[in-house]
Amino acid sequence: MFLISLSACSSSPSVKGDRAELSGSAPAWILKPEASYSPDRYLVSVGSGSNREAAIEDAKKSMAESFVVKVQSVTQSQANSNFNQSTNGSASGDSKQDFQKNITLNTETYLRGAEVKEVSNQGNTVYALLALDKLSARSGLLMDSQRIKSELENRLNSLEEKYTQAKLDSAKEKFAEYETLFGEASALGMSALVDVAPLEARMNRVEAAVRNKNQKLGFYVKTIEGETFFERDIESCINDRGGTLYDISKPDEKANRVEISVIERPQAQRIEGWTKIRFDLTAAIVQTDGKKYRIQTTQTETGRDRNAVLESVSDKISKDLCKQLFNRINEM
Repeated sequence: MFLISLSACSSSPSVKGDRAELSGSAPAWILKPEASYSPDRYLVSVGSGSNREAAIEDAKKSMAESFVVKVQSVTQSQANSNFNQSTNGSASGDSKQDFQKNITLNTETYLRGAEVKEVSNQGNTVYALLALDKLSARSGLLMDSQRIKSELENRLNSLEEKYTQAKLDSAKEKFAEYETLFGEASALGMSALVDVAPLEARMNRVEAAVRNKNQKLGFYVKTIEGETFFERDIESCINDRGGTLYDISKPDEKANRVEISVIERPQAQRIEGWTKIRFDLTAAIVQTDGKKYRIQTTQTETGRDRNAVLESVSDKISKDLCKQLFNRINEM
């Protein structure tokens, strides 16, 4: 199980571009925010942009990067950004840039109590300072850790009483929340508030028991119509969950057959040179007693060519189909 490991730090801005040419009348916090907001009490970041909203977004992204809660590369077809502040003072959002830059940075985080403290216009550039009060965050961390821990323990209790794939997925989602909270606490120098180790050990035991259970489930995977590309990823997902795979050329009466049908539907695309395709996957699960069940999933992706679309969509659609497959098998 992966744990987020973070260090407590203040996010002082680096002197870059226009910041190195600030006039003497510019606020000192632009270059030295720690002079007004002590690193012992606050996490701070300074952002810049052509307007107030852009400067705040830049500061928010810098703080998110310092947390390292979630940073990933994404491709986007249009500029889109948002910055939301909820009534309890938390801040969340994502940042997406022009698709022409192809690979862009998407940050998604939960910065408890982050507030815009300063904004200054300097010529054609606007600066904003975002500050997060560590002391104010402490009580919220304690409340959330107790709530999430209780919810996770209840889900694990229910899972251990009677296993279903849906219950396991639910417990894993809740544990991911707890890991994220641990990351936030670590970034604030408060990791002792969130004791993740016992719950991680329990999750590992539960997942090991599930894998042992799933090893009794045997599968053939075969595409009977359309693109065969997805077979590999579906088989990989079944293997990751502990299921046993059989060679389709060597029938075994103890195995379930998973017969895949793929329909590829090209979609209208406004961006010149790009391709948009919708893939509809249907799987017929044929049990050893001859009973048949159907599951299906759909995913639409955009890319520079068909191969790029296929690569992008395969992991998502295969995992969704695999998840449904084990849910259905355990309900049968």
